[in-house]
Amino acid sequence: MSGNIAHLIKVASNEISRSVNDFASTYDLTGTQVQIIDFLTSVPNNEDVFQKDIEAEFNIRRSTATNILKIMEKKELIKREAVESDSRLKKITVLEKALKIQTNIDDFMKQNDQRILSSLGAFERRGFMHALQKLPEKLQNTEQSEVKKQ
Repeated sequence: MSGNIAHLIKVASNEISRSVNDFASTYDLTGTQVQIIDFLTSVPNNEDVFQKDIEAEFNIRRSTATNILKIMEKKELIKREAVESDSRLKKITVLEKALKIQTNIDDFMKQNDQRILSSLGAFERRGFMHALQKLPEKLQNTEQSEVKKQ
């Protein structure tokens, strides 16, 4: 296989991000905001979601998540409420404005996934999905063990 792997992943990621951002811009949102709405609405109603859950799901730093969620709150897409048991925790609730566009978001995400996967054969798809799911954790574990060695 030729080419720098990180570069190839970045190029593919840019293409996917461009598509998501183009869709999101029709609602005056960013791709990340759309993906967060998609994540929040996929969580069962009886489960609370907190900022730390978004940080983990999207592999982003606390400061990044804070900035994104503040903007989403200003746009009245979500509400952050303090939790009685721990005032540091803020439960995230999806508001009506976000719920109104969720069906369109869901449809777009499914079509986008299909567009990406349809470029691969069935066997390639399974391997691709498996590798993508494992990669972030494996890279993080490798990075942590490298730091420990120093």
